[in-house]
Amino acid sequence: MRGTRLGLQERGAERAAALAIIGPMLRVESAPLTLAFVAAMLVIGSAAASRGDDRQRVTVSDLDGRPVQPLASEPDAARAVVFVFTRSDCPIANRYAPDLERLQRLAAAAGIDFWMVFVDPAESATDIREHLQRFAYSGRALRDPRHDLARAAGATIAPEAAVFVRENGAPQLVYRGRIDDRYQAAGRMRPAASTRDLEAVIHQVRDGGAPVMRQTQAVGCVIADLR
Repeated sequence: MRGTRLGLQERGAERAAALAIIGPMLRVESAPLTLAFVAAMLVIGSAAASRGDDRQRVTVSDLDGRPVQPLASEPDAARAVVFVFTRSDCPIANRYAPDLERLQRLAAAAGIDFWMVFVDPAESATDIREHLQRFAYSGRALRDPRHDLARAAGATIAPEAAVFVRENGAPQLVYRGRIDDRYQAAGRMRPAASTRDLEAVIHQVRDGGAPVMRQTQAVGCVIADLR
């Protein structure tokens, strides 16, 4: 049931669009229209399943150049995976380094995969390793120079988090957005965060909850600027 709820949350907009078209015409006594409604729902479900399969096939590389499919449903895969999309030349992303180190340790203790995803195609693996060492980050990192994983997650800003939960063999997006609310806009920073969005999702997954799909606005550097 939990997996069904997550899938419906992510596909809510698509089903609402279908209902807006078909719903006014639907009558219990009208078999053709009932069949049309059922057919539309099947098409939407099939499209969502296809999207889940596409996400599982997304391939990026680790810092040793080995291919990684971080959303693939393997028998020993973690229940959830956290991605933080970043670029080493973004001041806002770099200010979050201590928080991200703490969060990746929290996720690891909960059995949740946590990846820093570097999206700048100009950055080599050596550059990224030096950057991680400079900011005392001990977690795992991926390279996404073609932005395939960023597109699969819908990420457009660095830093931006995306959290997927594996339910019924498919990755379901349950959170995308800011790490916390420290930044209201570029150049407007609170002394301290009052809402720690990513940490709250990690806690909820760790405690066995079924997170409701939620999105917040990330603040930082635009990923699309990188070519």
